[in-house]
Parts: sequence; C-alpha cells; structure tokens
Amino acid sequence: MKKIFVAVFGLMLLAAACNKQAQTTTQAVSQTPEIDMTSKGFNPAAVTIKQGATVIFKNTDSEGHWPASNPHPTHTDLPGFDALQPVTPGSTYSYTFTKLGTWGFHDHLNPTTHGSVIVIP
Repeated sequence: MKKIFVAVFGLMLLAAACNKQAQTTTQAVSQTPEIDMTSKGFNPAAVTIKQGATVIFKNTDSEGHWPASNPHPTHTDLPGFDALQPVTPGSTYSYTFTKLGTWGFHDHLNPTTHGSVIVIP
C-alpha cells in the first residue's frame, strides 16, 4: 500500500510540473508592452513580447527610477539595455528587444526591485 501511495504521489508531482511548464510556454504576448515604474516596483514585473518589440518603461512614481539589465551594477546581461540615468517622474525610457531569451532587469537606484522581459520569435 505504501508503494502505491508513493507512486501516485510521484505521478501527481510530475503532472503538476508538466502543467506548470505548459502554462509558462503559453503566456500572453503583450501587444502594448508598457511597464510602470512605481514606488512598489515594476508593474507588471514580467512581460512576454515578440522579438523586435519595444518596451516602454513609464515612471508613474514621484521619485526617479533607472531600469537596466541585470546584473547590478554592471548591466552586462543585455548590453545597451540601460537608461544610463534616472527616469524622472512622468517620463519614459524605451528599449527594443532584438535578442531572444529571458532578460532580467532591475532598478539601478533600488536593485532589489526587479522584473523580466521574455522575448519570443
């Protein structure tokens, strides 16, 4: 009986893992990729876009924010993806993602605030 329980439990875990993977690959692709920079972080924290799409980072906070590629402080995972200075309240920074992959980013002024852009073909 114990072996049956372990086998059933293992199959349940496998099914859950497969379901999670299927959900990950069917994420909605943003047609208007805009990420708000707020006092609470990036909103949304992750977007999926088509290769060649431009993401707009809009500062909706009263303080400056500085979106940049990981890792902090070198911003070298995706060279060029770096605002190079704080984006002032009400202003925007945009970046066109031409390379496929998942690109992590952070707020250079608050490196514990982070997000990701998933670029698909």
